[in-house]
Amino acid sequence: MNAPELPTMEVNDSLEQSVERFAKSEKVFRRASDGLERRTKPRVQEHFPARILGNDSGALPFIIDCVLDNLSSTGLYLRMPRQMPTGGEVKVIVHLLSGPTSGASACIYGEILRDEPQADGRHGVAVAIKHYKFL
Repeated sequence: MNAPELPTMEVNDSLEQSVERFAKSEKVFRRASDGLERRTKPRVQEHFPARILGNDSGALPFIIDCVLDNLSSTGLYLRMPRQMPTGGEVKVIVHLLSGPTSGASACIYGEILRDEPQADGRHGVAVAIKHYKFL
């Protein structure tokens, strides 16, 4: 017996609703300097190679190869040698590795949420994902 076919919109709505329910039920906790932080979206704590393009705090354009510290459906965090302005727009091309050399790539368009100076002279940069596309 074959299962009835659902219209594409119903399948996508059902999948979106399932993902949203999962995200709401899976709160991720991590230690922060001021106690527990509760994130509503789970983060992948993998180091993915990336390239970031944008304008730094001096309005100078740049392209830098870096590595993401973590990634979620709503944001990402990376460290880089340039200071970034809060509210600035960036494009991040990330290679989502599924093996030593294979995996998908995505182009992520985002907004800088914060820039945190690091002890090693780099800057930890939090980026809110505005939209993305797989390459």
